[in-house]
Amino acid sequence: MIFQAIIIILIWEIPIFLFIKTYKKMDKKEQQDAKEELKNPSFLLIFGGGCIGFQVFITGSISEIKIIQHIGAGLVFIGFVSGCMAAFRQRQVIKGLALMIVGIIGAIV
Repeated sequence: MIFQAIIIILIWEIPIFLFIKTYKKMDKKEQQDAKEELKNPSFLLIFGGGCIGFQVFITGSISEIKIIQHIGAGLVFIGFVSGCMAAFRQRQVIKGLALMIVGIIGAIV
């Protein structure tokens, strides 16, 4: 139980720590660009769906709470679909197809 809690905390804290560390190393122009990118709804949908959804899924798997696993899997699926749509809009067909295949394999697993 304690080991599971430690793992869950690390799953969420390590990426946050690395993001803050990387952000502080950027110059002012890069920081401003990062802020603007984080406010972009499509980036939030893809990033939130893919990365955060995966973290939610892993948290549910470790804590053995099925509803959290399903929410995480749904977010990952939404992230992959959004990524496919964005890639097709930018005429990057191969990238879109690759994301679609990875999303389908992930849904099957």
